[in-house]
Parts: sequence; C-alpha cells; structure tokens
Amino acid sequence: MKSYQRVIVSAIGVLALSWGTASMANSDKESKQSQAGIQVEWSDFNDYRDVRAASEPRGTFHKRVKKSFEKFFKEYSNELPEGQMLSIKILDLDLAGHVELGSTRDIRVMKDIHFPRMEFSYILTDDQGAVLKEGEANLKDMNYLHQDRAWKRARYKEGFYYEKRMFREWFEETLGKS
Repeated sequence: MKSYQRVIVSAIGVLALSWGTASMANSDKESKQSQAGIQVEWSDFNDYRDVRAASEPRGTFHKRVKKSFEKFFKEYSNELPEGQMLSIKILDLDLAGHVELGSTRDIRVMKDIHFPRMEFSYILTDDQGAVLKEGEANLKDMNYLHQDRAWKRARYKEGFYYEKRMFREWFEETLGKS
C-alpha cells in the first residue's frame, strides 16, 4: 500500500512541477503581450469639459465611460504593429451632445453646436522602448451629426461612437494603418 502512495505522491509532484513551469511560461508570454498595445492614463473625470451623466449616477457613468473606452482601445491595439506600444494620457474629454433637463430626468441632446472633443498626449514606442513618435492631439468633430450613415447605424451597438470615430480617424492619419 505504501508503494502506491509513493507513486501517487510522485505523480502529483511531477504534475505540480510541470504545471508551475507551464504557468511561468504563460505568465512570461502574457507579460510580453501586455507590453504591446495601447495604454491609457485618465485624469479626474470631474476635471474634463463634459463627461456629465444624463440618466445615471455620476460615478457609475464615469466608470462606464472608462470601461467602454478601455475596451475600445484594447480591441484597437491590434492595429499597431507587433511590439509597439501607444501610451495615451487623456487631458480633456467633451462628449458629443449636451445634457439638458428633460421632463422627468436629464437627457443628452445632440446638436451641431455640442460637438465631441478629445485632447490627449501620446507616445508611440517600439519593443525596445525607443520613441517612434510623440505629441499632443486636439481632436474635434464639428460635423459629427452629418457623417456617413454607417456610423449612424453603429451608434446603437457602440457607446460613445462619435468620440471613438474621431480617435480612429486620428490613428489612421497620424500613425497609419498596420
């Protein structure tokens, strides 16, 4: 009976060692992947020009804005060549539209004069950390309500699509498509 216990203990030990080694290898692989992509630094949302909630608590809305943009940036980071990192610091954000008091609650009203704006600084680096490009971007889309219809259809699937469209256009003009 003791020989079976030794075999089982040995087998468990071998499995634990192999799992630990594989886990470390995966960890190294994940850290290299996390080094590539888009990294975003946010300021205090209360300091931004207009990130005002219409129909939900301010803190909840700020978290939703941040989560939506970070998901977008993570997905869009695939457009960067392998090994490149784009670091962005959001300096100001003004969401499309303007929050006005409705009959029973606040609503965000879209008008030409309330166009989206985004200001950020950026640094694009290669896998060695060398700076490839850096600067500041001051984006605004004064014609946001009159863009092609494909974006209008997309707005129902994607929150903050006007602001994200501005970023996509800036990315392609400034950094180019991969």
